[in-house]
Amino acid sequence: MLKKLLIFIRALAVALFHDMHQGSLTLRAMGLVYTTLLSLVPLLALSFSVLKGFGVHNQMQPFLLRLFAPMGSKAEELTTQVLGFVDNVQVGVLGFAGLTILLYTVVSLMGKIEEAFNHVWRVRKPRSIVAQFRDYLSMVLVGPILIVSALGVWSSLGNLALLQTIAGVEPLGVLLNVVVQISPTVLIVLAFFFVYLLMPNTRVQPLAALGGAVLAGLAWQVAGWVFASFVVSSGQQTAIYSIFASLFLFMLWLYVGWIIVLTGARLAYYFQHPDAVYLPQQPTETSVQTREMLAAVVLREIGERFLNKQEPATLDVLSRAIPVSRLLLEDLLEDLMEYGILSRDDDDPAHYLLRVSPAKLTVAEIRHCFWQGNHQQQRQARQIQRQTGLADAWLADVAAHQQMSISELLAEASAAPPDQTTAHTPASRNDPSSPQ
Repeated sequence: MLKKLLIFIRALAVALFHDMHQGSLTLRAMGLVYTTLLSLVPLLALSFSVLKGFGVHNQMQPFLLRLFAPMGSKAEELTTQVLGFVDNVQVGVLGFAGLTILLYTVVSLMGKIEEAFNHVWRVRKPRSIVAQFRDYLSMVLVGPILIVSALGVWSSLGNLALLQTIAGVEPLGVLLNVVVQISPTVLIVLAFFFVYLLMPNTRVQPLAALGGAVLAGLAWQVAGWVFASFVVSSGQQTAIYSIFASLFLFMLWLYVGWIIVLTGARLAYYFQHPDAVYLPQQPTETSVQTREMLAAVVLREIGERFLNKQEPATLDVLSRAIPVSRLLLEDLLEDLMEYGILSRDDDDPAHYLLRVSPAKLTVAEIRHCFWQGNHQQQRQARQIQRQTGLADAWLADVAAHQQMSISELLAEASAAPPDQTTAHTPASRNDPSSPQ
């Protein structure tokens, strides 16, 4: 058992290193930094107006101070500036158009965050517009109330006479002090847990979300200490950037924070799908021949279940039966659905079913789909053919032309009727047999 755990941890570290080296997580984090800068003030303004309605808006400043704590002495200055911007946004006097723009800005921010989480979880279908407004506004309106309530309850517990009495009794006092010390980390872990559980547009197992949240919460605390030390020792950089120093440090902390958040989401994905850890370096873009062979294996598994009247296969079933990267398998299944060969139901987890009877589905039709692509790709190919003046003889029958040399193909294209090729084609300009 211990050996399997060590093997899994090693494979997990390799998979995370591959994800970072690939660059998709870092690119998503940079995009979220830009989106956060544009949408932070509208988001806080909307949350501030909700908190003001409950009379607890004064808790916004301590919350922001804790959020910006890694910025050291710059935290108070930045908190004051942000709250000043928020106070200038009077939600009650914005009017219908202003309120609509405010809500759209907030929903757009949440949509970008969901898009990043869906990318991490390999989810292609986003929430519908109605679901976005319903879920995002629920998070924005209810989330601050829950956070402030939790902070208020924790502060009131610290003032209870019973706890003060317990603090004077050893070793309960030491234990209580430890609880107080780790409470910020616990709150961060709980916040990450709910984000990982609710944000991706797929079913996330609570244990997987908790595992990613614990590691991300610990990384957040460590990164906060390291970043605070960096800010203290960055006097020279502050002098160089002058008035932009606070903005520079804020953007850098946002980037580090989003890297941690997305890495924790990827960890939750690996915890829920541990088989994806062991094959991280298999390419997601492969040759047509490889995809044909993999499609034959997938259709064999699904077809056998259909003929034996078994329950249709899910992605987990297929990934256990076929030892290839889960990412590659997901992309292939999406292609087979676009080609009209497979369909997927709405169950959780989804089942994949044949849309064509195995007796009528031929190998030639499958190969034609992979070589010709879907309907949109076929239209693009025909458009390029018309624009470049390529003759149909080049594309009609690959088998008949595969033994031809390039010179023979060029000669055949040059001899094609005028309505199929033009005088400006590469063939007519570069044919070695043509007179110069």
